[in-house]
Amino acid sequence: MSFNLSCWDHARQVKNKQEPYDELCPEMARKKAMGIDCVIAFMPTMSNFAQYCRAAREAGIAVQSWITPRTLIENPVDRCLPEEQWQKMEKIHGIRLNFPCLNHPQNQESFISLAQDLLAEYGSELSALHLDAIRFENAILQYEFPCECEACRALRKKFFGKEELSAKERLEPSVVYKEIDIKNDSVSGIVRRLKTICEKQGLALTMAARANYLNQPDIFVNPVWGLGPALLEGQDWVKWCDNGWVDEAYSMNYHPNEAYFSQVLEEHMRLTRDSKAVFKCGIATESSMGVNPPERVAKYLREVKEAGLPGCVFFNKNDVFSPEYEKAIKAAVLA
Repeated sequence: MSFNLSCWDHARQVKNKQEPYDELCPEMARKKAMGIDCVIAFMPTMSNFAQYCRAAREAGIAVQSWITPRTLIENPVDRCLPEEQWQKMEKIHGIRLNFPCLNHPQNQESFISLAQDLLAEYGSELSALHLDAIRFENAILQYEFPCECEACRALRKKFFGKEELSAKERLEPSVVYKEIDIKNDSVSGIVRRLKTICEKQGLALTMAARANYLNQPDIFVNPVWGLGPALLEGQDWVKWCDNGWVDEAYSMNYHPNEAYFSQVLEEHMRLTRDSKAVFKCGIATESSMGVNPPERVAKYLREVKEAGLPGCVFFNKNDVFSPEYEKAIKAAVLA
């Protein structure tokens, strides 16, 4: 079985944003020489996407268009909370985490419509549409501070008979289940509609999957704090894979802790063993979770290969791989 390398790419190194082709060509050639045959382009940083696609095409590299609800919703309806709740969140957790609420129909329709516009313009240049952050943000804060936008209030009114629930009521098992079920229905609905759109254009639908799907033990500990579990955020990506609603899923297994990396990889392989979708492991050189030095990246890469997976996807916070990483990755792939 062939082993494929891909990478998420922001093209941050480009200085001439309007005419990036000449700068992109040597970087695409470097990626190709490393063995990377697909780039996942972050659309908000692509000022001239046509030239990006041209440079990739000439290097023999496929392009996926990387979109996220955070950046591809027009006039978003953000998560709503009373000011005293925002203050409480900030006091307890040191953060006011806001984002478009995916229960809101306006956000759902805008995201799907703008994705369609993107594919209408660039679909012929792409191999896939790639979904990132296709979820509600931060399971811990979602649980402690549930959204009170008009859509969420209407859904609670329908299922619970009231628009607001007390802290005690939110602990009822049936309420906990239904709140999670509502989120999963909303996000799954978006994914299924985009899958249909992609199929009509002959494109794959891929996604970045939360590493913490169910119950990894580090969920309350930095640097993972609140990054999942995916199920609590409405991202049941295992179900999406099982049902063929996505074609490929790439886990964000960026952990600098080698034991956790292996544990998460083993869990994901078990969960996707009989899946209709292709599963690949994401590996970070540097991310918000920390830095994985070249020798650790090579170790992770060998572990993924030996596990029999068809490939891995690199996340590099700085986009450009240093010579040390290039050497380590090449050696691990050839080993």
